[in-house]
Amino acid sequence: MNDDTQNKPGFGSLLEGVDFRAPTKRRSARQGLNALDARLRSIARAAWRSPLARNAIGAAFLVLVASGGVGTWLMVRPKPVPDYTAGSIAAVFDFTLLTEEFNRLPVEERIRLIGQLYERMQSLSASDSAEMAAFFAGISGAAREQIERNASRLMLDVVDLAAKDYTNVPSEQREQYLADAYVRMARLTAPFDGSIDRRSDEELVTRGQRDARRNERIMRSGAVSAQDAGGMVTFMSQRIEEHATAHQRERITVFMRDLTRYLRGQDVQSGRPPG
Repeated sequence: MNDDTQNKPGFGSLLEGVDFRAPTKRRSARQGLNALDARLRSIARAAWRSPLARNAIGAAFLVLVASGGVGTWLMVRPKPVPDYTAGSIAAVFDFTLLTEEFNRLPVEERIRLIGQLYERMQSLSASDSAEMAAFFAGISGAAREQIERNASRLMLDVVDLAAKDYTNVPSEQREQYLADAYVRMARLTAPFDGSIDRRSDEELVTRGQRDARRNERIMRSGAVSAQDAGGMVTFMSQRIEEHATAHQRERITVFMRDLTRYLRGQDVQSGRPPG
């Protein structure tokens, strides 16, 4: 190497100044590493004195900060609604059963999405079946609690959709309101019962009245307990107690009581039997 090259400013070789001569000079390996470390520190100090290097390092730092911010946003952002008809079946179940984002959707939208999932499950592909099996195999602990919460939240919101205005209905209009509310709730379940759309409003109310009175007769006969005969009401009462807010608990309890009275043919205000 000529003198001109040796005198040019720059960082030179990383090994410059490190003595790798034979052991006759009794230089230990640690001494060699110390010399290399000193050389690296010297290069770093020289680089930091360069404005160009400082700007490059600053830009790299900003990129890292921005990347960290994007990563944090990706972790905390609301989950988008997956494609219920063709997307990953595991992603669909995850969103439906295990996220609060599903609970924040309007109740009509949740019913519509579950209807799409129900339709898809009628003809699952082999890959969908395997993916779904793997998803449910991993459900335990807190995940089970979230599934119950999401199911209860949906049921509560469906009922609360009808109950929230009930307290403002004049007494002489309550029976008609209850009949209309029952029809609305029944039609929300149309994705799961193909016969709903084939029935008129009057037929739906008649079927509800028949079922309510049959359950009452069974309960009075002593063949089953009140809890078994009134499974829907009992189930709702449990979910109201566990998941409803104080305002929801109050209005849903009154609404469910009066709806049951109406379907049984009792006086809505007093609960007295007909006649």
